[in-house]
Amino acid sequence: MNKKRLIYAIMSAVMFISGGVLLYYFFWANGYFNPPKEVPTIEYSEFTYPSLPEKIEPSETSATESASETNESKSGRQYENPVDFDELKKANSDIVGWIYMTSPLISQPVLMAKNNDAYYLSHSATGGYAKNGSFFIEKQYNKPNFEDPVTIIYGHRQSDGSMFGNLEVTLNEIDINQDPQYIVIYLPESTKIYHIVATICHNNKHVLHYNNFSKESDWNKFFDSAYKQSGKGVQLVKDDKPKFGDKVLILSACLRTDRTKRYLVIAKELK
Repeated sequence: MNKKRLIYAIMSAVMFISGGVLLYYFFWANGYFNPPKEVPTIEYSEFTYPSLPEKIEPSETSATESASETNESKSGRQYENPVDFDELKKANSDIVGWIYMTSPLISQPVLMAKNNDAYYLSHSATGGYAKNGSFFIEKQYNKPNFEDPVTIIYGHRQSDGSMFGNLEVTLNEIDINQDPQYIVIYLPESTKIYHIVATICHNNKHVLHYNNFSKESDWNKFFDSAYKQSGKGVQLVKDDKPKFGDKVLILSACLRTDRTKRYLVIAKELK
């Protein structure tokens, strides 16, 4: 009898501990715990990381300028594209750009696979397998020059804070109406600067598949719906809502606490 009780006690303890571990993993994996502030640095020995400013100052650059030319800003300083795309292309010809932002700090290449849009969900910027994946755009829906009406960059929301892991948490701590935030996209032939104008929640429907942003009706339907949102994680710069004809960049990651939904950061290219 004592032996049976001992076995029962051991099995109960194992089940209790296993249940606790599974519950902890559920909350951890779905982002109920804030990711760490010290984010793991992803760096590739195959190429040199560009020297970038600590603060993005759009007033000191033109919104889009040639990588082969420098333009004097109002302050008299000059601005050059710091990314060596010749070097990057030698490491991986799928690298089409470089994303840089300061809150959270993100400085990584952007890729576009030639044949499989899902490839960089699980591959690094040099093409090897990596659970973190890479930042990427889809060839089926976007051109690599970021000249589409809406371009979407996808990336994982890693629980350790890497990739877009800190994106939602960091922007939730910033009032983007009072403290404007920007995203820089360096391209082989140009540099684009985008002003973040909204952060919203979205269902798992593919934004570019279900919306033809070349049509004004689809454009207005999507952005009107976005600007009607409210609640936690939603921020709207109402006096800078994207208008048909603008160029928009969207960052897309899993929503914290609900992996069946997306967290979208909407940014409008400065003209």
